[in-house]
Amino acid sequence: MAASEKTTLAKAPDPLRQVTAWIMAGHSEPDLVEAIETTWPTAKARPLIARAISEIAKSGKPDRELVRAFAIEGTRGIYRKALEVGDHQTALKALKQLMELAK
Repeated sequence: MAASEKTTLAKAPDPLRQVTAWIMAGHSEPDLVEAIETTWPTAKARPLIARAISEIAKSGKPDRELVRAFAIEGTRGIYRKALEVGDHQTALKALKQLMELAK
């Protein structure tokens, strides 16, 4: 096997992630089926599409506490950066947002 072939195989996309990305990009079902059949000839298109849609649906039901914690940490990061650069207005907005998130 040539080096370029090894590189291509090593960078082959994960089918589920790639199909999910194609769905999120707005591709139609016939386009998805064709792309799957071309990219992964041995894969069954419809079950792969169904799994990708299921993963997207799970993303629509996030753990509220996890999202809240992420938002708090992100806001803290913004607060720190704003102070570093002397942007006191943004730092105050970040503090206000932290207060809201802490409720």
